[in-house]
Amino acid sequence: MTTESACIEALQTAAQRLDESPTKAAYEELGLRPASATIMRTMGGWNDAKEAAGLDTHPSSGTRVGSKPDDLPADVDDAWESLTVDQRWHYRNRKWNTERTLERRASLRRWIHEIKRESNGCTRCDVSTPICLDFHHREGEQKEMAVNKMVPHGYSRADIRAEIEKCILLCANCHAREHTARIESSSEQRTKEDRLRSWTRTYKRERGCRQCEERDPRCLQFHHVAEKTLGVGAMIANSYPESAVRDEVEKCEVLCANCHRREHLDAPTDAGESDRI
Repeated sequence: MTTESACIEALQTAAQRLDESPTKAAYEELGLRPASATIMRTMGGWNDAKEAAGLDTHPSSGTRVGSKPDDLPADVDDAWESLTVDQRWHYRNRKWNTERTLERRASLRRWIHEIKRESNGCTRCDVSTPICLDFHHREGEQKEMAVNKMVPHGYSRADIRAEIEKCILLCANCHAREHTARIESSSEQRTKEDRLRSWTRTYKRERGCRQCEERDPRCLQFHHVAEKTLGVGAMIANSYPESAVRDEVEKCEVLCANCHRREHLDAPTDAGESDRI
């Protein structure tokens, strides 16, 4: 939440840079935060805010909109004067705003990864590698959203922490068992999709994870070691020919969900990391 002291400090910074008490348009041009609209909401008005900052106040005059950036999309360029102060600020500071958003997400991912690293690991087995751990909502808890999805959706650290409190930690294998009913073999395979899914389950069960002892097909996944056309499950769901699905499986080795995570993911360190924390 923006404080009055933050608003006052920003106005005083603007005055120092401009060598005069800033108008809203001049303040916007500087790209400072908080935005002028936020200052007005927090302080009760622009002149009220400047008075609190010890700056001269005067009736608003001149343009209220400010100059347009040179690289606006055509639709935004045409509508510039009708945009709100916050919207204009965003377009003037797109690059900075994007970088700030990405860094905020990276910081949250590192924080969540640290929570997992300092935990006792999976509550069902002895796996403790952070990248293999998921937050699983306890039965009876009201789920707002999967924890790993809250980061790109802009939730605050406090909101994410509250959601984590509703969860236990499970490794990817135990999480798969929790959410997938035990698969029973059936002779009734009415469609090509049924037949292919049954075949892939048998294929995975017979081979097991290449890197560990796991043979439960609910935990096993296809990991591509040759050029990937599409995920095997997606090919089946999208009605690819049976021959194409079998050819794709030949490009893969079988890994359990935990080993698959270790194969693909590292601890999050920068803004471009996966949402799978």
